[in-house]
Amino acid sequence: MDDSDGMTSLAEARVRGLAQRLALDTGWPRRLAADAEPPAHTHRIRLTDHDTIVAQRGDTGPAVLLVHALGLDWRMWAPVMDVLADGRRVYAYDVRGHGVAAGSPSPYTMADTARDLIGVLDAIGVQRAHVVGLSFGGGIAQTAAVAAPERFASLSLLATTDFPFDAFEGRASSGETEGMAAQVAPSLTRWFTADALAVNGDSVRYARERVLGGDSRDWAAAWRAFKGLDVQGKLAGLGLPTLVLAGAADVSTTPEIMRGIASRIPDARYRELPGTPHMQTLERPELVAEALAEFLA
Repeated sequence: MDDSDGMTSLAEARVRGLAQRLALDTGWPRRLAADAEPPAHTHRIRLTDHDTIVAQRGDTGPAVLLVHALGLDWRMWAPVMDVLADGRRVYAYDVRGHGVAAGSPSPYTMADTARDLIGVLDAIGVQRAHVVGLSFGGGIAQTAAVAAPERFASLSLLATTDFPFDAFEGRASSGETEGMAAQVAPSLTRWFTADALAVNGDSVRYARERVLGGDSRDWAAAWRAFKGLDVQGKLAGLGLPTLVLAGAADVSTTPEIMRGIASRIPDARYRELPGTPHMQTLERPELVAEALAEFLA
């Protein structure tokens, strides 16, 4: 490779980095309407052993903290944050090993992710929050609720599990041995309906880019942490108002799995969203926003 090739590669890398920063600053998905709400305000915070970013919509009312799925980042909540921010302060952050927090120390445990969640609440000055977690985020939220229930006003569990799957280690190993390109197809077919994949809209492209651009070490560390999920039966005595929100078309954390979670939490509210796959906020954000807004009200 001659010097001009090297200069071109460096310039391309700088452009990619600038594009990523702009996407993070302006929010996702891109807002095109002239009367659209402004993007979420974001700021960095320091946790015990890494930095991350917190996005906020809304300035008054009860606090709501959103915890994202494995392989994505806080922006998977962008399609529902506007609705939830009506009368609430809504926050979303990048889980360790994801987004701005990519490359954070690993290996780590679910207990570490739970401490991170409480650390986010401390950093934003919130004593108690309504915590919403999807998939891996639901595992983090449950682990944190067991460890520090006094910090929770309620718990919403979306497309998640209260026990680890045998497949988690295989997904970790595949990322290490086959790379991130090999994770795109199996991930997206678990996450979206065939119709959404065929249309290939903004949500699908966002998810594809996040997986493809991820680091295999972060990917493997997250799946191995998820392998240590140990919350089943431990939420029953906490007395937290709980919503269990399933997608009728979810082939990963199926309605059967979600009904099992609800059955183990006294007085939990179970709701099933029609036509909704695993990545609820990315394919059917209007149904998720309506369900959460009703529960939080």
